[in-house]
Amino acid sequence: MKNTKLSKLSKLIERGFDNSKYIGFGRFRVSCSNCEVVFINGIPTHETGCSHAKHECNGCDAIIPINQKYCEDCQL
Repeated sequence: MKNTKLSKLSKLIERGFDNSKYIGFGRFRVSCSNCEVVFINGIPTHETGCSHAKHECNGCDAIIPINQKYCEDCQL
């Protein structure tokens, strides 16, 4: 059970929500140190222009900065 919590928290941090915390009872406080987090249909989202925003590579689904379409491996 503990690994699931750490896995969810690490995924949030990987997506740029660096101030996120597990608050208990299966709940997380999602936060970014650079912007206000907005939830759209239950999905945490950075503000437009946030430098911490990340998304999946169009080629392989690796997590990359929002200003890139493909990771280094897929660009080759």
